[in-house]
Amino acid sequence: MSEGVMGGRNAPVALLQVFLLALFCAQSLGRVFNLTLTVKEGLPAKTIVGDLGAVLSAPSTGFFISESRDSYVFRDLEIDADTGIISTVAGLDRESRDRYEFVAATLTGEMIRVRIEVEDVNDHSPVFPRKEVELGISELSPPGSRFPLEGAADRDEEEFSTRGYRIRESEMEELFHLDFRIGSEKQHSLDLVLNSRVDRETQDFYTLTIEAFDGGIPARTGTVQVDIRILDENDNPPVFNQSEYHSSVREDAPIGSIVSQVLASDRDLGDNSRITYEINRRQSDPNHVFSINETTGFIYLNKPLDFEIQPFHELIVRARDDGTQPEYSSTFVGVKVLNINDNSPTISVLFLSETGEAVVSEAAAVGEYVARISVSDPDLEERGISVSLEGGDGKFTLKQTDDFLYALCVNSELDREEKDLYELKVQASDSGSPPLSSETLLLLKVSDANDCQPVFEQDVYTVNIAEDAPEGSSLIRTRARDADEGINSNIRYSILKSHQDGLVAIDLTSGLVTTAAGLDRETQMEVWFLVLAEDGGEPSLSSTATVTVLVEDVNDNEPVFQQQLYNVSIPEHMDTGSCFIQVVATDADSPEFGALLYSLSDGFDSQESHPLFQIDPHTGELCVSQDIDRDDGTSVHDILIKAEDPGGLSAQTYVHIEIQDLNDNAPVFSPEEYTVSISSHAPPGTEVVNVIATDQDSGRFGQVTYEIHPGDMSSLFTLDTHTGMLFLNSSLTHLGAASMKLLITAQDGDGLSSARPAEVTVNVVQSADAPAVFLRSRYAFTVPEDAPLGTSVGTVEASSLNSTEPVSYRISSGNLHSWFSVHPKSGVINTMKPLDHESQPYALLFLQSYTDTSPIYSTTQVNITITDVNDNAPVFPKRKDTITVSRSTLPGTVLFIAHAHDHDSGANGVVQYHLKSSRSEVFAIDSNLGMVRLNKSLHVSQQQRYNLEILAKDEGKPPLSSTLTLSVNIDHTAADDSLAFETLVYQVEIGEGYRKDSRVIQVRAHRTRGSHTSNSGLTYSLEAEAGFPPPPFRIHPKSGWLYLSSNLDFETESRYRFQVLSTSGEASLANVTATAMVNVLVLDVNDNPPVFSSDVYYFTVSEGSSPQGLVGTVRAKDKDSGKNSQLSYILLSDGKYFRINAKTGEIINWVALDREQHSQHSLTVMVTDQGHPRLNATANVHVLVTDINDNTPQFNHLPSSKELNVPIWAGVPAGFLVTNMFAKDLDAGENGTVTHSLVTGECETCSLLRKNMSEILNVLVLSQLDQRRTVSGTLRLTVKMETSEPRSSSVRELNHFTLSR
Repeated sequence: MSEGVMGGRNAPVALLQVFLLALFCAQSLGRVFNLTLTVKEGLPAKTIVGDLGAVLSAPSTGFFISESRDSYVFRDLEIDADTGIISTVAGLDRESRDRYEFVAATLTGEMIRVRIEVEDVNDHSPVFPRKEVELGISELSPPGSRFPLEGAADRDEEEFSTRGYRIRESEMEELFHLDFRIGSEKQHSLDLVLNSRVDRETQDFYTLTIEAFDGGIPARTGTVQVDIRILDENDNPPVFNQSEYHSSVREDAPIGSIVSQVLASDRDLGDNSRITYEINRRQSDPNHVFSINETTGFIYLNKPLDFEIQPFHELIVRARDDGTQPEYSSTFVGVKVLNINDNSPTISVLFLSETGEAVVSEAAAVGEYVARISVSDPDLEERGISVSLEGGDGKFTLKQTDDFLYALCVNSELDREEKDLYELKVQASDSGSPPLSSETLLLLKVSDANDCQPVFEQDVYTVNIAEDAPEGSSLIRTRARDADEGINSNIRYSILKSHQDGLVAIDLTSGLVTTAAGLDRETQMEVWFLVLAEDGGEPSLSSTATVTVLVEDVNDNEPVFQQQLYNVSIPEHMDTGSCFIQVVATDADSPEFGALLYSLSDGFDSQESHPLFQIDPHTGELCVSQDIDRDDGTSVHDILIKAEDPGGLSAQTYVHIEIQDLNDNAPVFSPEEYTVSISSHAPPGTEVVNVIATDQDSGRFGQVTYEIHPGDMSSLFTLDTHTGMLFLNSSLTHLGAASMKLLITAQDGDGLSSARPAEVTVNVVQSADAPAVFLRSRYAFTVPEDAPLGTSVGTVEASSLNSTEPVSYRISSGNLHSWFSVHPKSGVINTMKPLDHESQPYALLFLQSYTDTSPIYSTTQVNITITDVNDNAPVFPKRKDTITVSRSTLPGTVLFIAHAHDHDSGANGVVQYHLKSSRSEVFAIDSNLGMVRLNKSLHVSQQQRYNLEILAKDEGKPPLSSTLTLSVNIDHTAADDSLAFETLVYQVEIGEGYRKDSRVIQVRAHRTRGSHTSNSGLTYSLEAEAGFPPPPFRIHPKSGWLYLSSNLDFETESRYRFQVLSTSGEASLANVTATAMVNVLVLDVNDNPPVFSSDVYYFTVSEGSSPQGLVGTVRAKDKDSGKNSQLSYILLSDGKYFRINAKTGEIINWVALDREQHSQHSLTVMVTDQGHPRLNATANVHVLVTDINDNTPQFNHLPSSKELNVPIWAGVPAGFLVTNMFAKDLDAGENGTVTHSLVTGECETCSLLRKNMSEILNVLVLSQLDQRRTVSGTLRLTVKMETSEPRSSSVRELNHFTLSR
């Protein structure tokens, strides 16, 4: 282009303006041409590439180019703007740029899109990343091993890039060849492949040159040198320099002597060639007679030699290199022992079994050779050696075959299963003098012969499988055992040919039976075949077992638990996480719906979390989630578990868990200290005190026994080990007043003792006079409850040391209802009121004996048993009842439970039940339980109603009875298919301690026909029965489980009766509702402690010279029943003055009281029941001692002479105070009020004057004394107490002495 068009300063701007104008014009005209040119790289500069005008329809006078002058286009190309000729500025390089693209425009507005492609030429050679490569190849590499190498890179493209590789050295082609693959984007895979094995020991280094070539002609090449080092492997074993070594040594050679030396070499390197020597003890020298230096190979003598035992030793010496996988080689070393000594005969045994071992087949015939025995004695020239055999139970014998050869033969039949090992002893004796002998012990094993056939674990196998089970499904694994061993016991299984064998297959080895084809229950409900078990003996033995496959139909079914009720016991404090039972439910549906998930349920379609238990949702294992202490909580837990399939159908089962008691509690005394007083004259057998210990455990762990600690005084007492009652064992008169401490321990049935013993303090109260003593410490009498008034029950008798003094009797306690009296002189006990065994079956009386002169008394215990007479007839809750029974009810079904209660006891209270008229024999009754059952089918009868008269009769003489009329209505509408409960009467016993929401029982109804039909459409409900309290229960409408809706209380209500109803929505049923009766008996638990009628009791008793007997009675009640309500009273405070009747609570004064010493006494009484654990309560008793006039006034200030000398001076004025007198009376009230009077006296001028205080008396002078004479006299005073019965006066004298003026 000329400078005027393209050049100048404004050339680029002008060019751009022109080009844009041309472009606009071209687009508007739509004339655009494409020009594609090619040029090879590397051509010299000025090479013409092409002409822009070649594509134009008319020549052009000029061209505009879209590129600027500094672009790559003008850097590598020259474009003539006038002619359009394109030429190169310099040689092009395709590897730098492989194409050029730009746009040219003509002056007439035509546009040319130009594309110039640079063609490749072979101007680059392949180049490896490195000139040299080192490669290590193990000499153990197998032919075909590949060793990857980096390929060569060639910057050219396609056929001019790297096209192949070759090894220059032709001699290397025997060992190696190249395998390469050229991938996309010049990714080469090059492997050096091993053609044959290499051996380092032959040649350890190779060098080869790999040449890469491209596709040019001629081809360009590049090379790399590969240095291959053959790595040593432990492939050469050590080699001994001799195949055998022989040496000799004297038999008396000392230990440590060199015997021989072995030497081996190894062609490998390093550790692989380092050799260690050892003697193969398994093949030779097991007794370590020789040793070897593991480095030098020297063989030493390690133990003494004996030519006669072994004249020649064969050693197998092994050389081992130190390779990772060591190589071994062995050599033989023969050591000849030179004889120098005499020895006993030697015995050599060669067993004739195939292996040379001490084995004989149990099938060996009698006379068959077992072993060859040779004897020798090198020291004797004569041949006289005798051989004998011992042991073997006669099964073997020796037979001489030559002078020194014997055969061990079978002497009788062998049986390996009976005995498989025999111990034989062969003894040889020479004829030397003295003779020498030797013996050898043979342990002969009896090998097995195939004499036992396989035996299946079961003769008959039965298995169920769904009909849609796929082919190959496992049915059952049959197992057979063979008493033989080895190959004789190897069992192969097969199925005997039959018309059904195509349906099943069996694994030859395991005996697993699988399906071989699809099953169709509608075609064949049962598949029966024989499984053959055949052992591997020759000839083989076999046996068969029968397999029955029951094909189950596929249907939608609810899961079914294996048990509807699980009973399990677990110990308390069981490890958290421990699982103790697995509940298993099955689902008859296909596997798709048969996978069950287990959960704890509240019984009403929602999950429940239990504080103590959790369940594995997949396995059904019930586990402990928290520590369980039976003594702190409930001992029984009821868990409801639900199994649910993926389709939402579910089933429930009931798990009844009883917590077993562990002996984790020791007995505990309550109280721990007892203080009691007893008279020194108490006879042996007297009850002293009852100690009580309780143990929170149950069963034998909670059974407490008692024991006295041995001590100085313990022999004076005896202890009832079961009740804790302490009795006097001997007389205490020799002790006088004493105090004794006894220690009593308690232990449970497992031997666990109380942490602290009970401390019993026994105070012996001494009295000067001995009481009248009963001849027996206990009396027992019996009287019938219908005895008339005045009936003599029995006689008690006491004797006094003073035989002439009469003895009197009285009842001190126990006669709460005043039923009995005792004659005060004869001791005869009589009835005073009508008796009633039912309200009180026995009476425990305490009687006292006393004399008129003795202030003390003795006590005896009289136990009167009131025997029962049959005065109560059995009583039904109501006289009439009605039930309705379906005609389809099955015979044997329980229809009703009759119950009558008899308040009598023993045989008089045992009730028997009978039907008055049973001619039809349709019904029957259990004579003991009162359960009325259907005895015959009702289908044959058209009778609408039966009236049964149930007779309840006791076993008394004569018997008493009552009658219940039961009307049985027959529902004839339920002819074919109806709804019925599994039983018409449910009997339940439940403890009152069951918590709210506990499961009680599951009632279930079903259709009388078609038991396979699902019962999921039934709905359950409750209905109260008239005459009975509302039931504290609720029922799950779907499952029929009964739950507690409120807590039970035996003391409020002990029996419930109600009806359960089941309703079906199926109209096809003859009846859509079925009913059953539920009888619930509530059992008592010891949940109520005794309660005193008052927290504090106040009693008054008069003091006196003799005990006052009954002071008062404390009373407690316990709402429980039975043993839980039987009460015992215990006096916890000092029993010096008082005792308590343990049965009645009567407090008795048994030691005379003195108000002046103790005006009141405070006692603590505990009452305890007999339940487990025992519950107790305490009450305070205050006893006020009232006064009697038993003390005289006393002048306490006078000296012992009772005289007081008072000087008086003459001339004292009138009113002068002579002296003060003090009188005191210890009694109270009027008994202690003192009055004074002047009895006699010569003091005419004296008078008495009382002060305000009654005890102080003033003596005054009435008139002035005459000073002229001496006055003397005696003043006697009498002090009287102001009582209705004054005590004798206290007389005191006042002596007046002569007074001087």
